Amino acid sequence: MSAVSTIAPPDLPQECERLRREVGTLEAERRQLELKVRVLQQQLWGRKSERILPDTAAQPDLFSDPIAAPTPTPAPARTRSEAAARQPQPKGPKPLDPALPREIIAVPAPEPKELICPATQRPMQPGFVESLEVLARRPAVYFVKRYERTVFVSPAKTAPVYAPWPSDVLPRSRVHASVVAHIATAHYADHLPFYRIEQQLARTGIALPRNTQVSLMNQLDRLLQPLVEAMKADVLSGDHVLIDPTPVPMCDPQRPGRTREATLWAYRNLAGTVWFEHQTSKSPQHPDKVLKQANYRGLLQTDGATGLGSIGPPGQVTSLGCFAHLRRYFYNATQAGEVDAGPYLLAINRLFRLERLATYFELSESQRTTLRTRQSLPRFDRLVSQAQSAHALPKSLMGKALHYLLGQQAPLRRTLEHARAPLSTNAVERAIRPLKLGAKNWLFIGHPSAGPRLANLFTVVENCRQLGHDPEAYLIELLTHLADHPAKRINEWLPRAWQPGSTTAECVSGSDQSR
Repeated sequence: MSAVSTIAPPDLPQECERLRREVGTLEAERRQLELKVRVLQQQLWGRKSERILPDTAAQPDLFSDPIAAPTPTPAPARTRSEAAARQPQPKGPKPLDPALPREIIAVPAPEPKELICPATQRPMQPGFVESLEVLARRPAVYFVKRYERTVFVSPAKTAPVYAPWPSDVLPRSRVHASVVAHIATAHYADHLPFYRIEQQLARTGIALPRNTQVSLMNQLDRLLQPLVEAMKADVLSGDHVLIDPTPVPMCDPQRPGRTREATLWAYRNLAGTVWFEHQTSKSPQHPDKVLKQANYRGLLQTDGATGLGSIGPPGQVTSLGCFAHLRRYFYNATQAGEVDAGPYLLAINRLFRLERLATYFELSESQRTTLRTRQSLPRFDRLVSQAQSAHALPKSLMGKALHYLLGQQAPLRRTLEHARAPLSTNAVERAIRPLKLGAKNWLFIGHPSAGPRLANLFTVVENCRQLGHDPEAYLIELLTHLADHPAKRINEWLPRAWQPGSTTAECVSGSDQSR
């Protein structure tokens, strides 16, 4: 009897389990690819937002365990400014600014035959006056100021004597301070490229080529150099600085027609003063050199980029972290469908909610310290303990989020230990945002020598924007008075110490008289 070879049947449960794991892996990869597509679409066309709302309409309990399921509670407390901003506004057009100049125009009455009452055949009498206010505009008016001075000479052929030209004019360029301030505001505040400014001026009959505009900005940069140094000293003289770099494309003279990446480093103190520095690379050696030259001593808050945690004078700088960047990692993981990231994101959101409550109730520094010691720090410690026992693929979004949390746990914990420290570096990122949006207009820095000028003039304009000042009016007064101002009192011209004067009004009145 011949032997019959038999094949053992496959282990179906193990094969099904293997296929389920493979399907799960493929599904996770598909979700990650979908997230990358959404991120790219958001960078191109979408609005930036990191908020995440729970599945239910109610907000989770503030003091519940982050691992436990959220329970419905009333909506989170809003700050007073948020509550005022979210109040329903009346529909329809808003009233016009009462500070705007008014011009009263009388509308002619109808023809006399139309004022006969059809019922009584008698003339109608005036009843009341109805008014309508509309917003109007006059085109920009450019005019020529002709300055005349008498030159006194002597028969002895000695040097002539004459009065200097006014400080608000550039004699060699033959332009007034108002034109220089307008170009600087249009380029560095409104982010119009020089060729567009040239086209706008050409429509009004003014020929001002872009190379002349660049020359004027170079003169303005040299004049404002002491003021920019004062802003730098103001930022670094405190005990808390936020730093964040941003890449900017720059033309490479060694490779014509191509660009390379330059960096603008933004420094901001808690008082709101911002200073920008241009560098050709993103190396942490640049801020390290700045801090050591200033002999900075205090807190340094960054986003956790490589090398930024150990810069500055040794033993004098305490590095802090950013919870907004931590939240961003877990937010991306949650959007990719990794459900394990949900409890982490809810716990981080509760830390931010505690800070909003402290701001709403206007807690003192000692009260904030108590709040963070009793509530924020224990929550963060539980978050770290939970991350240490979690398992995730290193290259997955959840794995990157856990890696950032565990790698930055020391500076993040120090952030909570200092009551005055904000939880994030969003303040300095908000100062960078106008520059990144403007780069979509002028695309790149035309030459490496233009980088420091961009950093200096954008420093002046951005400080004005944060304080609500008109940068054009501020620059007009700077050009008019800064050259004769004592260098020891340069801090009097910092944007936070400046009050609008009468220079702009005089320029406007002069333009009205020339019409």
